[in-house]
Amino acid sequence: MKKNKLIKIILIVVLIIIIALIATFVTIYFIEKGKMDYSIESIDDYKYSILYKDDKYGVINKDGEIVVEPTYSNVQIPNPSKPVFICVSDYNSETGTYDNKILNDQKQQILTTFDRVTAISVEATDSNVPYEKSVLRYEQGGKYGLIDFDGNQITEAIYDEISGVDYKEGTLLVKENDQYGIININGATIIKAEYDEISADNYYDSENKSKKAGFIVRKTTDEGYRYGYISYEGKKILDTEYTKIERVNEIQQEDIYLIAYKDGQAGLMRNNKQITNYEFENIEYNLQNDLFIVQRNSKKGLINKNGETVINTEYDDITFGGEYINAYLNNELIILDLNGNKIDNSEFVSLKNTEDNNYYIAIDKDDLYTVLDVNRNNLLSEKYDYIEYLGDSKFIVMKDRKSGVIDNNNNFLIEVKYNSLIKIYGTNLIQAYDSETDETIIYNKDFQEVGKMQAAEVNTRDNYVVLISDNNFEYFNYDGEKIDGKDLFSANLIAYSENGKWGFKDKNGNIIVNCEYDMVTEINEYGYAGIKKDGKWGSIDSNGKIIQEPVYTLNTNQPSFIGKYYKIESWTGENCYSDNQTQEDANNEIQ
Repeated sequence: MKKNKLIKIILIVVLIIIIALIATFVTIYFIEKGKMDYSIESIDDYKYSILYKDDKYGVINKDGEIVVEPTYSNVQIPNPSKPVFICVSDYNSETGTYDNKILNDQKQQILTTFDRVTAISVEATDSNVPYEKSVLRYEQGGKYGLIDFDGNQITEAIYDEISGVDYKEGTLLVKENDQYGIININGATIIKAEYDEISADNYYDSENKSKKAGFIVRKTTDEGYRYGYISYEGKKILDTEYTKIERVNEIQQEDIYLIAYKDGQAGLMRNNKQITNYEFENIEYNLQNDLFIVQRNSKKGLINKNGETVINTEYDDITFGGEYINAYLNNELIILDLNGNKIDNSEFVSLKNTEDNNYYIAIDKDDLYTVLDVNRNNLLSEKYDYIEYLGDSKFIVMKDRKSGVIDNNNNFLIEVKYNSLIKIYGTNLIQAYDSETDETIIYNKDFQEVGKMQAAEVNTRDNYVVLISDNNFEYFNYDGEKIDGKDLFSANLIAYSENGKWGFKDKNGNIIVNCEYDMVTEINEYGYAGIKKDGKWGSIDSNGKIIQEPVYTLNTNQPSFIGKYYKIESWTGENCYSDNQTQEDANNEIQ
């Protein structure tokens, strides 16, 4: 009886242990799985910027106050919304050695329990900050690990190197035992360190940005370099057995299309499935027609995404002309449709769809343009050097290097007289330029002139367009109606002009700053505006108080200020401000 009771107890204990182990494994599994999902920090509030002064670097806040004195040979601000500043001094260009310390906005040294903390550089982020924005690299005993900005350890210092993956923010290239792998900013391993080289495939879509970009990996074999492909989730798609791999980034869908080479011959892959044999010298994708130009034995043809032959590889060259294919054989041009059927007696070599299915833009064999209707009837009384569909049965035309606008009934809506004429993207406006008068003109959707200015440029903002020169500017909505600054901006002061001079009023129309300046800017997001007099720039605050008398020679007509400091170009792309007397000197020095 006692023996049975003991057995039951033992079984219960074993069961409890098994359950505990299962729970532990499940917990670890979900923790590790959770690490695989990472997000890129966005920056909505730029609280800190680099200060460049007397060939040294420091930090200012958005009120123009010095947070870190400009005494360092370099300063990194990996996330401008957070008070973490990496300050470098005593840099030796020959040995590459330097001293650095991490300061906060109280000038206190932080993250002191870690050695040599640095930002992680990365090319092509989703902001103008060229660093990973949530993690830092630290060194310990000659190895590297990751921490967050609060000093929490993400990984131990186990890596020989840690660096950013260009064009794929949020992932990091790590080196162990002379081999490379990939981890993400949570420290999760995506690719084990077993490759000679790893690079992102540069895939990008508007919804996920670079998150679904995969990796091209390389190993060195007795036969030379061999490449493979791994998905963004770390799934091996192709083994390292190819001499070259390229992703077709224009195809933006779940399926991954790869052009893979074996022994110098290319084949098409969809994920890990072989679509064609490795029999082509080259494969090139055409997005407009969703077809591939392939070359074999110096002859070209077409295949579709399923690898099916559309046109045999028998032509010397193939180019696309919209819905027409220009195939060349023995110096003869043959016009084909997208199914490979020959089009006899065609006077056109190109037939392109427009946004409106009622019209085609056609190009003839003399490289002249015209417009056809849906029945392929010519609608224009003459041909042009260039035609672009403008919308609503209107067309931009160019002839003899002059541009204008015509409708489908041959009526000229804008005379063909401008040196350039374009639609302002995202608006209902047209921008024209006349080189004889050096005038930029804005037309609305009814082709009425709504703005004109000499030596000017047009800039598009979130909800308005500004026409601006060295001494004037005007605002328009996307339909071409003029807008007053008080209807656009939330600042206390709004720029206004009188008798060719500029000043500021409040939103009630009260004059706060008299019109005594040659040019001004609007109050910016930091609460400062530029003021120009006698060719020099200075700044005021949102109360109209002069912060800096005009003393700067700047090479822009819309400088941006924080306090007395003006924005300059930094070679890293970061926000950087200076009080050098001339912007040219500041830019030259900082480069």
